Amino acid sequence: MFRSAIVKLTAVCDIDCSYCYMFNQVDRTFERMPARMALPTALCLLDRICDYHPRGESEAFSIVLHGGEPMLWPDASFAELLVQIARRRELGWNLDVAIQTNLVQPIAPRLLALFREHRVSLGVSLDGPRELNDAARVDKRGRGTYERVMANVERMLADGDGGLIGGFLAVANPSLPPAEFLAWVCSLPVSRVDVLWPIEFNWRHPPWPLGASRAYAAAPRYGTWYAELFRAWWALDDPGVTIRLFNNLLHVALGGQGHIDALVNDSYNMFVVNTDGSYEYPDYLRVAGDGSACTPFHISTDGIAALAADPLFARLLKLRDELPAKCTGCRHRLICGGGFLPGRSDAKDGIAQRESVLCADQMHFFDAALGLIESSLQQRGAHVHSDPANTTVAGLQA
Repeated sequence: MFRSAIVKLTAVCDIDCSYCYMFNQVDRTFERMPARMALPTALCLLDRICDYHPRGESEAFSIVLHGGEPMLWPDASFAELLVQIARRRELGWNLDVAIQTNLVQPIAPRLLALFREHRVSLGVSLDGPRELNDAARVDKRGRGTYERVMANVERMLADGDGGLIGGFLAVANPSLPPAEFLAWVCSLPVSRVDVLWPIEFNWRHPPWPLGASRAYAAAPRYGTWYAELFRAWWALDDPGVTIRLFNNLLHVALGGQGHIDALVNDSYNMFVVNTDGSYEYPDYLRVAGDGSACTPFHISTDGIAALAADPLFARLLKLRDELPAKCTGCRHRLICGGGFLPGRSDAKDGIAQRESVLCADQMHFFDAALGLIESSLQQRGAHVHSDPANTTVAGLQA
C-alpha cells in the first residue's frame, strides 16, 4: 500500500540552489505547472487519501507539504487545509503532516500557532556550516541564506516554537571534512540531521570523470566521506546527536523493520502530487530526464488505488523484486537492495536494471559502518549470524 504523499503546494521557490532537482536540472515540469496549488485541489487530494487509507488504521498516512517552497502558499489555504485534516482525524483517520521548508523567510506567528495546534512538524533544509551552505543555497540575487535561516530558527526557539522543528535536511558534500560537519551538527540548537546521498548522479551522469570509473571505485568520494562521518559519530557516542541515516542503519542492523529511503529498497510506497493535481512518480526519478516523473493519472479522475496498476508504480511498490543481477551475491544486498533510487534512475524505464551508480560508495560505507557495529556487538558478546555471502550482524541474514 501507499503510505505517503509528497504534495507540491508550489512550483516556485524564493531561493536558487545550484543542485536543485526541481529547477536546475533536466526536468522542466515546473514550467508547465501552476505556480501554486489551488485550495480545492488540495482538499480533493485529502478526500482521495481518506478514500484510500482505512479509517482506524494504526499506521499513519504521511502528508508531506513540499514544493518549490511550500511556505509561499497562502496562509488562508494552510488554515483551511489543516482544519479539514483535523476533522478527518476526529473521524478516525490517522494522518501525519510535515512541511519541508528552506525557512529563509520568517513564518508568521498565526501560522506557527496553527502548526502547533495541528501537530505539524517542520523539516529545515540547510547544507552545513555557513560557507558550505552559502556556496549552493543562495537567493535570487546570489546571496547566501544561512544567516537568515538560523535567525528564523533562533526566533522560533525564543518564542517557544522550537518543538515544531523535526530536524535539518542536508545534502552530502565531501568538500567539508566529516569532523567539521559533525561539529556543525553538534552546534545546532536541534541536533537532528538527515544527510542525503547526492541525487544528481546516475549512469548517464556518474560521479567520476570519463574513463575514471576504476580509479573512483578504488577510492569512492562519497562513500569515504560517509564512512569517516559514521566513525566520528560512533566515537562521539552521544544519543542526543541524531544523523538519521546512521541511526536507522543501526536500527535495521539490529533487526528493526522500519527504514528510510536510502536503506533496504524493498518498497517505495509513496507518490507525488504536483500543483495541478497530477500524480507523479517520486522526485528521485526527475533526474532521469524532462517529464520523467509524469504519469497519466490525476486526482480529479483517479483514486490512489488506481496507481498500483501502473507498471512503474507496481515496480516501486515491490522494489525488492527489482534487485539487479549483479547484487544477488553481494554481502550487503539486504541492507542496500540495489542502492539509493536516484542512482538507478533511467529515462526509458524509470528504474535501471543495474545497480546504483553509487555502488562503490555505498559498498565502502556499509563495509565501514556495519563492520563497526558488528565489532561492537562481538565485544559485548552478542550473537552474530552467518550469511552465505558474508558474516553479517543480527537481522541482516538471508
